[in-house]
Amino acid sequence: MYARNFTFKTIAENRKIIEELADEIFSYTKSLQGFVSATYTVSEDETEYGSFTIWETKEDAIAAGASIREKVMPRLEGIVTAPPVISVMEVYEPKS
Repeated sequence: MYARNFTFKTIAENRKIIEELADEIFSYTKSLQGFVSATYTVSEDETEYGSFTIWETKEDAIAAGASIREKVMPRLEGIVTAPPVISVMEVYEPKS
């Protein structure tokens, strides 16, 4: 399995907008090929947000990222305070 980690910064006043976007994009995300799970995060000061998604294959993670980015980035462009950080990593599951 592979994980896709997406984080971005904005101002705390945008939390409601970000939560609404996460609610909307989750329905789309879980319909994509290879989807396993998604977790959304908020920093304590409400200025850094993220999504951590798990995919069956690296190809699924990369394809999903491109597809999700098309839907998310136009909505984030006006509210992010720094470019988003995206990484794709292999998931290691401990044997014990």
